[in-house]
Amino acid sequence: MSDTPALRLLSLGAGVQSTTLLLLAAEGRLPKLDGAIFADTGWEPDAVYEHLDRLEEKIAKPAGIPIYRVSTGRIQDDVLDPDKQRSLPAHTAGPWYEKRDPIEHEICPEACGWAEFNGDKNDDDAPEECATCHGAGYVVTKWGPPYKTRDLGMLNRRCTQTYKLTPIMRQTRLLLGAQTSDPKPCRYCDGTGERIAPWRAKRGDHTPGPCSVCNATGVLTRVNQPPKGVWAETWIGFSTDEIGRVSDRGDTRYSKSKHPLLDLKMSRTQCESYLKHRGWTSVEKSACIGCPFHGNAEWRRLRDTDPEAWAEAVRFDKAYRTGPGLRHERFLHISRLPLDQAPIDRIRPSEWQQGDFFDAVYDAELAENGDPDGCSPWACRSGAPVDASDAA
Repeated sequence: MSDTPALRLLSLGAGVQSTTLLLLAAEGRLPKLDGAIFADTGWEPDAVYEHLDRLEEKIAKPAGIPIYRVSTGRIQDDVLDPDKQRSLPAHTAGPWYEKRDPIEHEICPEACGWAEFNGDKNDDDAPEECATCHGAGYVVTKWGPPYKTRDLGMLNRRCTQTYKLTPIMRQTRLLLGAQTSDPKPCRYCDGTGERIAPWRAKRGDHTPGPCSVCNATGVLTRVNQPPKGVWAETWIGFSTDEIGRVSDRGDTRYSKSKHPLLDLKMSRTQCESYLKHRGWTSVEKSACIGCPFHGNAEWRRLRDTDPEAWAEAVRFDKAYRTGPGLRHERFLHISRLPLDQAPIDRIRPSEWQQGDFFDAVYDAELAENGDPDGCSPWACRSGAPVDASDAA
């Protein structure tokens, strides 16, 4: 592989950091970019698209930097489509059930030895499991009063892989000279463009619908690998306060990540100051309108400044609540309440335990401000980096 990249490309989220990188390159303070790629989920606030249009007209075009807008569909439509297995990392709540907690216990009266044993139950030296305490080493002597509860959780985050990283990597390969394969009949629907989705069949629903693999076209094409040894330097806008998110897991043989803001030792605050001095006083945070990682501050902003987007989020939240084959309910807000009923206004700590919706581990900071990380294709907001190899 050559030591010199064939292209320098910016992963453009249109937020503070990536906007800073585009301006720095346009001013010549960073090397010339060969392009910037914006992955459009179809559900960004209008302010993000307006900002992107302004960036393209005022900065990118005069500097000769093309902006490529790529997409794999509208996430808000796909998630509600029963013929597409798409999901958001929604907050979940299972069915209500009755529970009692032990409040008093004593050592097992059988003197079974499990009270002193701290090893693996499969250990050869472990005493035989006691039928009285079932290996706990103690028995409950008093139970608390019954109460209603439900199991809380969160769905896995797959949206970034599908709607951001995959189209970015596909466009990168095309720009590097990769060839697109000849169309072939889709083997999932036998070229008809219609099939019975397997997840529907498992529920006994054999209604045919549009094939989600070929997008009802009946044919499949693939963007192949670029020529051997050709690679792109992909700029990612992590600032110094986000150094914990930096990872090379997104690298492939044709795309290597670079973090110019770290080289310049620029924090997010410094990026904001830089943009302000150049007339970019307001840069919208890039994230889907109905992102479950929003904190109360963002939900309030949406409700108070963008009533159309708020109404859309409320409608989606209601429509996404249940689905065929699901035992749990899905919610956009961490309280597991309908969005238009959720406690998005500031609350006092003494109120946290009101009602059934606040779990004992409810994090007030997270609830107010949301996940501190942006919705980057290169670092997962739920904690684990996205794997670019899956998008090849």
